[in-house]
Amino acid sequence: MVQQPRTLRSLACVAVLALVAQLACNYPGAVAQVDVAQTAAVQTVAAQLTLVGALVPTTPPIVATEPLPPPATALPTPTFTPLPSPTATFTATPVPCNRAAFVKDVTVDDGTQFTSGATFTKTWRLQNTGSCTWTSGYSLVFDHGDQMDGPSSTQLTSGTVGTGQTVDVSVPLRAPGPPGTYKGYWKIRSGDGIVFGLGGSGSVAFWVEIKSALPPAALLDFTVSFENLHICGVTLKYATFRLGNTGTAAFESVRIQIVDLNTSGTLYSGTNNTPYLGTANDCPPQGSSMGPGSVYFVAASIGADPPHGHNARLTLKMCTQDNLGGGCIDKTTDFVVP
Repeated sequence: MVQQPRTLRSLACVAVLALVAQLACNYPGAVAQVDVAQTAAVQTVAAQLTLVGALVPTTPPIVATEPLPPPATALPTPTFTPLPSPTATFTATPVPCNRAAFVKDVTVDDGTQFTSGATFTKTWRLQNTGSCTWTSGYSLVFDHGDQMDGPSSTQLTSGTVGTGQTVDVSVPLRAPGPPGTYKGYWKIRSGDGIVFGLGGSGSVAFWVEIKSALPPAALLDFTVSFENLHICGVTLKYATFRLGNTGTAAFESVRIQIVDLNTSGTLYSGTNNTPYLGTANDCPPQGSSMGPGSVYFVAASIGADPPHGHNARLTLKMCTQDNLGGGCIDKTTDFVVP
């Protein structure tokens, strides 16, 4: 605030009083009289006020010393371009032609115990996980381990097994004579000779595992009877005998002795680990085991010119292991040389 001089303030007061007096003279009902002296006084006061206005300092305007900032420029409205949705790309892996998967053991769980020499059938349920159809040209083949008198190969199926389908495959086996645990591994062979098994690589074999135990001696029994005289080779005559295993154990080896009762001479004596023949006209050696309930034949040479019409006696010793091992039983039968 700026302090005004006392003289100026006094003059302002006089002017105010003069104005009030003039207004009072103009009040309604009052007589309007013009006083020349008053008029001159008012004019004098007005002039003084003008002088006062000139003497009162005024605040100079504020002048900017720095340039004003430029007006703000509106930012452009952002635009968004949506990214394309990711698309998963899958590369199909070709399915191999020949592959299999194990489903279950249909018969003979692992660790099943059999009496030595007992026959059984092992059945697996397999699934075709390859891209090729299994046909009658496919075979079940022995790969390694204990073969247990099983065939080297047998037909897998008589029909067809398409991709994703299952089939039960079987193989006839026999429990070995010596007691213990036995395990045989098997695979599949395609019609064009490709051998394969389980798993992604097709290299895993499926198996059968059993335990074999010797039977008590009381369970060993068989029947024997003379069957025929036939030729094996060029001139040798073989006496053939029919055998029936009526016990609960399998036989593996035999000792055969044939004696001419008329002369007390020995016509044959020998031990054989593969004596079992499928028919009466076969020639040894052949089968290595004879399971319970089975019928086979054994034959022995009694010379190029046997004693026709002589009485003879066969003594047969049959054992549950090779080389006359394990449990054994002896029987005799008499016959006439044809």
